[in-house]
Amino acid sequence: MTQLPARPAGSARGRRLAGSVLVAIGGAIVRLGALAGRLATSRGPRAEVVLATRDASRVTGNLAAIAAGIARELPGVRHRVIGYQTRHGIRGRMRTVLEAARLGYHLSAARLLVADDWLFPMFAVPTRRGTARIQVWHAAGAFKRFGFSVLDTTLGPGAATDVVRMRANWDAVLVSSAAAAPHFADAFRIAPERCTSVIGLPRTDAQYDAARVAATTATLRSRYGLDPRRRTLLYAPTFRGETMRDATSPTDLDLGALRDGLAQDWQVLLRLHPHVRHLGAAVARDLAGFVTDVSDWPEMNDLMPLADLLVTDYSSVIFEFSLLGRPMAFFTPDLERYTGDRGFYLDIPGDLPGPALTSTSALLEHIRSGAWTHGGATARDFAERWWDMADGESTGRFLAMVVEPALRGASVRLDPAPPAGRRRVLRAPADDPAAG
Repeated sequence: MTQLPARPAGSARGRRLAGSVLVAIGGAIVRLGALAGRLATSRGPRAEVVLATRDASRVTGNLAAIAAGIARELPGVRHRVIGYQTRHGIRGRMRTVLEAARLGYHLSAARLLVADDWLFPMFAVPTRRGTARIQVWHAAGAFKRFGFSVLDTTLGPGAATDVVRMRANWDAVLVSSAAAAPHFADAFRIAPERCTSVIGLPRTDAQYDAARVAATTATLRSRYGLDPRRRTLLYAPTFRGETMRDATSPTDLDLGALRDGLAQDWQVLLRLHPHVRHLGAAVARDLAGFVTDVSDWPEMNDLMPLADLLVTDYSSVIFEFSLLGRPMAFFTPDLERYTGDRGFYLDIPGDLPGPALTSTSALLEHIRSGAWTHGGATARDFAERWWDMADGESTGRFLAMVVEPALRGASVRLDPAPPAGRRRVLRAPADDPAAG
């Protein structure tokens, strides 16, 4: 199992210095783009929404929900998607430069920028008066540490902190609950009161649309040839590796042993983490008919209603899955190492909404014994703790409380959490409410 070691010293200082030079150049390019944006909109930012992400070719999650909401409810509002990610190689770096300049331009030219990831240009350009910046992070809740919480590991911001004052200029960060706010504040180095749970997460709305859930589930079953007579286990591990660039999938779970013990009654959906999805799933031929790779489906939340049981290790998918009130189990043979290398915001295993199992045989016994069927209540309790607003109306609240004020040029000011008695967490419908 690959460790996530602390950032190296000594001979690695040269690499860090080189990284700092590249970051300095990148920051200058972003600021030039921002200057061009200011000059082009000298009378003030234009009434436009920019959705910024790492992969503009396939917008998913919160940004997809917001874009659809704007098109449906505010058809006269202009919105565009801008991608930015650090690439390697000559062509890759040239593309990164162009994306950095373009995002810098729109940081100054548009009244509202909404991002769902850790984007370097956000730190390099101060906020212009009349603009608003909202972070709708791609992961719900606060499970494993990220951002500045892992500053001293190879997964932290790294050389960028040597050159750019890494203060995210967010007017608000959407979080699932007030309980998660202190952890997001630490990860983004912002005041906790700028982390707000009054809106909820727009991407969860699809879970509350029963007609959409039924139609999407039918499509998935047909596309992947799933057997409706068998139970479905959704296996969604997070990645391992010293850096995101070197990410790999864990290999401890013996899918062959699961097949030997469960194939008559179960089928497995394998969902790889986005950082390793390009590597493809290593599903052996003899697992065909039992294990199906569903990593190419764009929306993770669409897959959840198919699952009678979710098995993961340290993935934040557990927060949104808990809204279904269905059982979960955790496969954690490397828990001690992962805790030391990256760490968690949750108390592990005490806070987990399911058992932490350290061997394939233990997981197999948990399933075959029927113990897994008792996990629904635990999941519902977990949802009550980690969600303040989840009712299918988060996109509408986002449009009313963020988009419309921002486009009028008003400041976006959101309360940190709903007032007492205003929390609203419903159990999301699924195609088969009796499952699990």
